[in-house]
Amino acid sequence: MNNLSDLRKVFNIQSLKWELLEDESKDQPGNIYWFNLSYDHTKGEGSYLYKMEPNTKSKAHEHTGPEEFFILEGDLTDSDGYIYKKGDFVQLSSGSSHYSTTKNGCTSVVTHRGKYIYSED
Repeated sequence: MNNLSDLRKVFNIQSLKWELLEDESKDQPGNIYWFNLSYDHTKGEGSYLYKMEPNTKSKAHEHTGPEEFFILEGDLTDSDGYIYKKGDFVQLSSGSSHYSTTKNGCTSVVTHRGKYIYSED
């Protein structure tokens, strides 16, 4: 039997080493970062932390599977104008297409169960 401590990963948001998403941060007043918890690019599945500095915009994308995210802090406005706030837990179905902006900055936990494909605004 496996020892639970050998299978556990623990990260604290206060001491993370965030990775800059250079492509998403390009030509913006602020930066966008992520911290990969379990996301597998090949499968398009898993979870990560996503942090947007104030006045930034995510790249437009379409989901081939469901996306779920939980707003830990800040504000997030979806491309249709819907505003999410701290504590909101959101599920977007497969086939959804959007981008998001933030006025004051936003940190969220994101889970994908299917790849996302970058698209035009």
